[in-house]
Amino acid sequence: MSYRATAFAAVIACAALWGVSGTIAQVLFQDHVSPVLLATIRLWGAAVLMLAAIALRSPSRLRLDRKSIRGLAIFGVFGFFAVQYSYFAAIAAIGVATATFLQYLGPALIVIYAAIAGRRLPTGVESLALLLAVSGTALLVLSAGAGSVTLPGLAFGLFSAVSLAFYTIYPRALLRALGPWTTSGYGFLFGAAFATAQLLVMHPTGPLHFSARDLWLIAFVVIVGTLLPFSLYISALRHLTPSEAGIAATAEPLAAAAAAFLLLGQALQGWQYLGGVLIVSAVLVLAGFGGRSAAARVEPSGVTAGGRPDP
Repeated sequence: MSYRATAFAAVIACAALWGVSGTIAQVLFQDHVSPVLLATIRLWGAAVLMLAAIALRSPSRLRLDRKSIRGLAIFGVFGFFAVQYSYFAAIAAIGVATATFLQYLGPALIVIYAAIAGRRLPTGVESLALLLAVSGTALLVLSAGAGSVTLPGLAFGLFSAVSLAFYTIYPRALLRALGPWTTSGYGFLFGAAFATAQLLVMHPTGPLHFSARDLWLIAFVVIVGTLLPFSLYISALRHLTPSEAGIAATAEPLAAAAAAFLLLGQALQGWQYLGGVLIVSAVLVLAGFGGRSAAARVEPSGVTAGGRPDP
């Protein structure tokens, strides 16, 4: 198998792990683990393990200047924390499949940002992607059964897409100066610190109590659902362009929907399937024509969303 074929397989594996991780998160929410608590644990776990790995392999990469600290703090709070918390809150409210499809509106929002920043109208390809994304969202939301997509759940899902767009656009200078590993490690750290503050405000309770099953599932989300796919994805980018990786990563919402059906018995309803297909198609259109799209020029190639991370 060639390096490129292996890299494609690695990204598809990442997407599957992210999708399954979202389903495991929903199981934890059903066990009364709150979204902000899981986001806090996931961010701290990823931060500690990633920074420890950097310290062992290349300690010099941990040095920061004052300007980088400010940028990393902004990225950690409005990027890592916002993506993690809004995505988990959406899962808790409307289910992992719908929440993941809504988050995949992020690339369409990047198109809008590129058009505004460039003071121009979207290109034909970008307009097609926006039409697919908006139509897909309408079908996903309006075709749901009564109470399936609540207003808070929809709000969190759309906010996760906005956060993903920010997470993708913002860290370009940080990536050039620090590289993807240092940027992500400190991004996780600042996000974790802010998440802890939010946790103390939202849940000022005593000691936390987890069942043995909860601890295993949390470990899965942190290690198998975060660090392992992130490492695979970064390695794959040595052999793939960001657009190629973006195409392969669209397997995530499909994996999330399949895992939700197999593990939780949850399924999309009627026209929601078409809505999901249209949203994924919008991402494929943008990724397939990435070299010609201004949106591609605002997409960094080193950091992916989640910590989920996405391309």
